[in-house]
Amino acid sequence: MAQPAPRVSFIGKTAQACEYVSLVCLAVIATLIFAQILLRDFASMAFAGIEELARFAHISLVFLLVPLLFREGLHVNIDLLTHKAGPKLKRALDTFAALLTAVYCLFFLVSEYQFMAKNGSVPSPGLGIPNIVFFAGAYLGMALLLLTAAEKFVNTAKRQPEGGRQ
Repeated sequence: MAQPAPRVSFIGKTAQACEYVSLVCLAVIATLIFAQILLRDFASMAFAGIEELARFAHISLVFLLVPLLFREGLHVNIDLLTHKAGPKLKRALDTFAALLTAVYCLFFLVSEYQFMAKNGSVPSPGLGIPNIVFFAGAYLGMALLLLTAAEKFVNTAKRQPEGGRQ
């Protein structure tokens, strides 16, 4: 009998959707930068809005991929200690890392809120996009990372270590 496919949570589905949005952002970046090069080389024109839109797509690309990378364990990971640890210690360290990630996200989101309360309506120089819209990808990605880290914390804390019962 085949194993049923593991159920993916709403947070996981949202992280997968962010991957598709990030792929679109990557295509937008490549297209805009190529258009900027063509305009400069062949028409001797430069348009600041193109570079600004590419920067917006880049910020969104990075921050929207972070939750998915963290969820899949593909983020930068220093595993010197966990590589040689036993199942109990590895589980404890993984739980602690997920908790620290969630705490970091809280600090980031609080500081982002404080910054946007003062500077959210400041327009960008090229297109006049308000900061609150320009950096939307950053705080949406970090909010999703907070949820992902909290989910990982709960799942890691509940799970049995690979060696059986504790």
